[in-house]
Order: sequence, then structure tokens, then C-alpha cells
Amino acid sequence: MAESTTLSPWTSGTLDIHHIDTKCGSATFIKCPDGTTILLDCGNGKEDLDETRPEGSRRHGQRVARYAMHHGDCKSLDYMIATHVHPDHVGDVHSDKSASGDGFQLTGLSDVDHLIPATLVIDRAYPEYGLRPPLAAPFAANYVAWLRARQQAGRHVAEVDVGSERQITLKSPQDYPTFSFRTIAANGWVWTGNGEESRSTFPDLSSLPPEALPDENKCSIAALLSYGPFRYYSGGDLSFDTYDGRYPWMDIEAAVTKVAGKVDVALANHHAYFDACGADFVKHLDAQAYIIPAWHHTHSGMAQLQRLLGAWPDQKTRTKVFATGMTPLSCEMNKRFLGDMCSTKGHVVVRVARGGDSFRIFVLDSESESVVAEHGPLSCSAGP
Repeated sequence: MAESTTLSPWTSGTLDIHHIDTKCGSATFIKCPDGTTILLDCGNGKEDLDETRPEGSRRHGQRVARYAMHHGDCKSLDYMIATHVHPDHVGDVHSDKSASGDGFQLTGLSDVDHLIPATLVIDRAYPEYGLRPPLAAPFAANYVAWLRARQQAGRHVAEVDVGSERQITLKSPQDYPTFSFRTIAANGWVWTGNGEESRSTFPDLSSLPPEALPDENKCSIAALLSYGPFRYYSGGDLSFDTYDGRYPWMDIEAAVTKVAGKVDVALANHHAYFDACGADFVKHLDAQAYIIPAWHHTHSGMAQLQRLLGAWPDQKTRTKVFATGMTPLSCEMNKRFLGDMCSTKGHVVVRVARGGDSFRIFVLDSESESVVAEHGPLSCSAGP
């Protein structure tokens, strides 16, 4: 348990990675060693109003923005990344008619952008999605309308550059030369591990029947963050499902985690749903800790949780596994493994020490944001 009930403020030279319990989607806020800020995703559901909250902080995007302002001490963001276009990652249209933007409804990422404006928004393919456009759904149309409004206002939106560690950089890179943020996958393109080269793991999409086209999840942006010996993986909703072997190339998860290699901390792909976090995910990443951005009854799948924990008869120690918001039904389904988990609810904060040699993991109460548990320090072992 932590000695203090309050998370101490970020300090220069440390790296903070906040996995925010939104109860309706994914949101990861990163404050880099020099103060550069990054937000990966911010989703919500159709009923985005929380009547228990005071006026002005009721929508989940607003809550994420205020969390970042409080724990990141920031009035703007340097980067905002939408790993893929699903409502639990970018925001859904909802019932709050007062949330009106310039031709779109404020929700999820756009709600955050309204309160703490992002200098650059990175999307998997905007504006030319080709044969893999977002779903024809109101949430997707609303999201694209927000991106278009940003551009029309002279604000930057960019397509992800797979393999690059120059698209997302520190404001003071000379002060922290061992820090990098590399995008390693999107739209089926995967970094080769050589310089900034990438290759396509998907076949020619024009040759495939509609039912064999990769879904939105398989097009997710994945990233590898490094700081000294510390390494962190995030892969959106990538999955391993091959339709029972009919389309082997659909196991994008294996290709991406193989090039990522060993990390210290990893965000579970697709909320540890039944089609993600396969055997290769754990084999390749071999993390000291996994974090599940849980919010639905199906997060986590039982097999996925057993695999992440390493809860096998021949394995005496358990890997540290944290979840942001497992529901009572999910806890009941996974009851046999709950005792091995570090947490099942709350914000999960990874704090990496100056230079990246060690890290701690804090669990914060979802409402009060007080520290309820602390793990570490743990030595970083993934990097050189």
C-alpha cells in the first residue's frame, strides 16, 4: 500500500503514463520527461451524461480533460492520437444536446480538444481511408466532421507515419536523448525494425471479398515508447482472430508484438477481449505488468486473463495485471483469477524514474483520485 493518499505531482525527468478509468472506453494520458503531453484515445457511450457530476464536468471527455489538467498541469496537449475509429476510443454521439461544436457534437476526443486544445491530432488514415473507411455510423461521421472542422480552422491533423519516431517528438529532445515514441503499426502496415521502414502485412485489399476485409480493430495504431531501459507498448484494438485459420494474415497482433519485442509494461490489446492477447502477445512482449482498459462485461476474457497473469500450473509466480474498470459480471466470470490480480478498478498510473531505470505503478480511486495501492519500484529490464 502507498504511504500517501495523494499522488505526488509529476517532476521534470520522470515519465507518467495514466490509464484513466472512464467506465466507457479507453483513455491514456502521457506526460513525458520534458513535459510534452500525449493523449491516446478518449471514448464514451451513447448515454454520456453522468447525473452525479456537477454541471460542466458531466461528460466523460470533460472528465478526462480535467484529469489531464489536474495530474498533468497542462492547459493544452501537444499530441492527440486516435488509435482507430470506434466510439469507445474516439467518442459516440449522445443525448447532451448542449454539446455543440462547429458542425459536430462534442464527445470523447473532441470534448478533450475543446477544453485542452491539441496542437496535432494523429489519425490512422484521414482524410483518405481507401478501402478501409470508418464504419457508416453516426459516431464515425461525427468524428470525421470534427477532424474536418479542425483543418478548416487551420489546426493540424495528420495521418500516422508507421515506423517513424519523428512524428511524435519531445519539445526538448536534446535533454532526453534516450526517449522515443515510435508508431509501429496502422492499417496493416508494420514497422520492420529497420530504421523507419514498414511493410504491409495485409494482402491486396482490392482482391478480397467484402466479408474478408480487415475490420477497424485490425487497422489500429500501435506504438512503442522507450525511455532509457524502460519500454511500453500500446496497440489499440489489434487482435489475432483469423476466422479459425481461414485468413492467417489477419493475425496482425502477432506481427506487431514480434517487432515490438520485450517491454516492461503493456496495454492489453482490445481490452483483453476474446479475440486479442493471444499466446504470441505474451510470448513476444513478456511484460512485467499488463494493464487492461476494462469497461464492459466481456473485459477480460477468462483465457486472456489467465494468459496475462501466467496462471499456469507450472508457473509459480504471477505477472502483475491491473484493470481500470471490471464490471461485477466480469469479476464473477473471472472469479478464479481475481485473487491473482493487482487491481480490478481505478486509474492505473505508471511512473518511470528519471533515466528510465525503474518504475512504480499506482492505483488511484476512480472518484477521489487518491492512491489506494502502490507497486514497486520495479527495475526496467526490456531495453538495452
